[in-house]
Amino acid sequence: MKRIIKTIAITSLGLAFLSSCVLSRPTEQAQTPRTITVSGTGSVSVKPDMVSLKFIVRNSGWNIMQVAERNAINTTNTINALKEAGVVESDISTFDYSISQDNTHTYAGEYTARNTISVIVRNLENTGKVIDAAVKNNIGANGITSFEYLVSDKTTALREARTLAIKNAQDAASLLAGASGCKVNGVMEIKEDYTSAGRNNDMLFKAVSMSMDGATPTTPIMEGNVTISSNVTVTYELSN
Repeated sequence: MKRIIKTIAITSLGLAFLSSCVLSRPTEQAQTPRTITVSGTGSVSVKPDMVSLKFIVRNSGWNIMQVAERNAINTTNTINALKEAGVVESDISTFDYSISQDNTHTYAGEYTARNTISVIVRNLENTGKVIDAAVKNNIGANGITSFEYLVSDKTTALREARTLAIKNAQDAASLLAGASGCKVNGVMEIKEDYTSAGRNNDMLFKAVSMSMDGATPTTPIMEGNVTISSNVTVTYELSN
C-alpha cells in the first residue's frame, strides 16, 4: 500500500514539473507592423542638347512595284539630304517600313509604301536646316511624325529629381502620421519609376515661305525644355 502511494506521488510530481515547463514558455505571436504608404514626385527641367526627329516618306499608286521603287528613290534622297545637312550616318536609321493596299472600298485600292526615318540632331542650331533638307523640293520626305527634345546625360538631373521625390514622400508621411497621433520610423519599401518628356508646348515649329532678301529661309526652331521626373512609392513603419 505504501509502495502504491509513493508511486502516485512521484507521478504527480512529474506531471506538475511538466506542466510548469509548459506554462513558463513565453508566448510567441507575430505582430504585424503598422505602416503607411505614400507617393512622392520630383521634377527637374533641363535644357536639351539633342533633338529626335522622325520623317515619313510615303508614296501611293496602282502598281506595287512602281510604288516601292518611287519610295526607295525618295528615301535615298532623304538620307542623302540629311547627310549633306550635317547628320552623321550613325544617327540615321529606319524606324518603320510598310507596304499596304487600301481595302476600304468594295474594290482593291491603291498601294501605299511608307518608310519612317529616325534622325538624331546633336547640334540644335542645325535642326531647322535638317528639316528643310529632308522635305526639300518634294522629292524626299513628306513630313515629320515626331519631334522630341533629348538630354544626352540625365544623371545629375535624375539624381536631383529622385531626391525631391523622396523628400516629397517623407513630408507627406510625416504629415499624415502626425495628424493620426503616430510617428514615422524607418523605410520598409521603396518603388520608383522616372520619365523624361520634351516640352513641346515651348517649341516653335513654323515653315516660312520667303525671307525679305528673297533667299530661301531656314525653318526656325526655338528650343524647349526636357522635364525629368521621378515618381516614388514609399512604405514607412509607424510607431506611437
